Amino acid sequence: MSTNTERIPIPSDPEKLIDLGVKVYARHCVVGNKSPLLYLQSNSWEENGSEVNNALRLYELIKKESLSQEYLCKLDELIVKIRASILASYDLLLDIYSDPQELGFWGFVIDKSIYDKPSDKK
Repeated sequence: MSTNTERIPIPSDPEKLIDLGVKVYARHCVVGNKSPLLYLQSNSWEENGSEVNNALRLYELIKKESLSQEYLCKLDELIVKIRASILASYDLLLDIYSDPQELGFWGFVIDKSIYDKPSDKK
């Protein structure tokens, strides 16, 4: 049987991780005061939400220009914070929703192949 992390992979690629952070944070902002992510005790989006836009801008700059090691280190720091918020959000949302596919509304990519039943046709 598959675990939830196999069904809903968390990207390790910085660009995809930042993109997921943008989606989760945007959904959190849209839902507003009713967002379940307000209950995060640590790695909250109130702490790290602005870091998503900073990381996105910095990542785009680094792709266009060769920047110093200092900028790369700053991007790494931002990615660590974003990943922590994504993982905390993932855990909380899995506790709230009985159907893991609900996380798709928050920007997580659901591996549909896990849910497809193999056909018996030959």
